Amino acid sequence: MERIKAEKEWYDNPNVLTSIIIGLIIITIIMSQAFAVKNNIGTVNILRSLLNHNSIYMIALVYFCLLKSKIGKRYFNFINVFYIAVYLFMIVASFLTVFQAFGIVSLTSLFLNLVILLFMIYTFLKETRYWKEFHLDRLPFDEVSNDWYFYTICVLSGVLLLVNLIGAINFDGVVLSLFDAIYMILFGRYIYLYKEYEDHKEILVTTKARKKSKGD
Repeated sequence: MERIKAEKEWYDNPNVLTSIIIGLIIITIIMSQAFAVKNNIGTVNILRSLLNHNSIYMIALVYFCLLKSKIGKRYFNFINVFYIAVYLFMIVASFLTVFQAFGIVSLTSLFLNLVILLFMIYTFLKETRYWKEFHLDRLPFDEVSNDWYFYTICVLSGVLLLVNLIGAINFDGVVLSLFDAIYMILFGRYIYLYKEYEDHKEILVTTKARKKSKGD
């Protein structure tokens, strides 16, 4: 009983997880730029690194910071739609990367981003008008369990980390690859918990409706 109560509180208020993710993103950005400075990379290349490697982290930082604000809670669905659009661009970039540099890393990154995108669409768009407008309810999202999505993200993140560690030529690459993998898993966990919360809420609404109909 206590475990169920604790889980419900966790699903209702994932501030701990979002705070951990925000902290991890900040550390990743700072570390990547520190490595760039340590390796005597020029100012132009440092800025390019900030825009390229860290651009998704900067967007993610804004996303999670907004979720902890009143504005983010009020426009939660709009923020999620925007972030899904960001991942759509990432899918396109990953797809092009496969043709430019075909290999295990590029393929795994593509599959990982694709699974995260599908998981986000299945979780966040269900409560919006886009779910029915784009006929997403006809797609077999429900054929795959919530656990399967999350474990797939964990496995793909682990495979990508392993490949990157094997190919890493310095300590910088090892650290950044590790942070990337941790972020992906934590982000997948965030989506997972929100989906669990939504499913729990839907069950409560259905149960109340049945009790009300029986009472009538």
